[in-house]
Amino acid sequence: MSAFRELFNTNEFLLIGHRGAAGLETENTLPSFQRALDLGCAAIELDVQHGASGETQWVIHDHTVNRTTNGHGRVKDLTDSDLQTLRCTNGATIPKLSDVLDLVTRQSQVAATTVGVNVELKGPMTARAVVDTLRNYQQIPILVSSFDHSELRRFRDIDPNTDVAPLFHAWQDSVDEIATDLSACCINLSSRIVTQRRCEQIHQSGLPVLAYTVNSQRAATRLRRMGVAGVFTDRPDRFLSPTATNEAS
Repeated sequence: MSAFRELFNTNEFLLIGHRGAAGLETENTLPSFQRALDLGCAAIELDVQHGASGETQWVIHDHTVNRTTNGHGRVKDLTDSDLQTLRCTNGATIPKLSDVLDLVTRQSQVAATTVGVNVELKGPMTARAVVDTLRNYQQIPILVSSFDHSELRRFRDIDPNTDVAPLFHAWQDSVDEIATDLSACCINLSSRIVTQRRCEQIHQSGLPVLAYTVNSQRAATRLRRMGVAGVFTDRPDRFLSPTATNEAS
């Protein structure tokens, strides 16, 4: 499998499309991911959770479908048939994880570039199905992250090779210990809790820091000076120019 950690070596500053280009298209939909790819993001980030079947991994952030689709109810209570018939606010369907990975594969082949994918596990019992899906996409640099460090540990125990990163929205002095225990390749922090001292602490463990969610160049520059290696953004258009393909369309 192509390692996500290699992207830190090939990109001076890593720009990751948060839920695609969530500030430009409805988040976690194929048009949103395509927009981020067209703008030239080095990687995209997405959220996965399962419906009532417990097998298919649906790309959606909230634990209900109320905010981003024309439906109602908790994702885990809806069947695959229910979920695939819903329409998001831009008219697109909720994609499966495999749909997004297929899109990235096609984009990489057409543009002759390597694009990474950060898969965030959004709930318990998501690890096994994600491992099974990722086995079919060995050519894509994958990073698996989660706020649920127990589920991330479950993923790591099943798949010791794919890169992982713990997510933190509040600072813990043990962040580097947690990451080391997971054999993580980086640590993903809320931009609100990033400081230079905290970056230095993490760097002492040999790990880079990624920060979310950053939507201005000024904020990204400030974070970079603190030692952050890359950011997740809803607005990649504020950092990148469209590709020639996008400009021609």
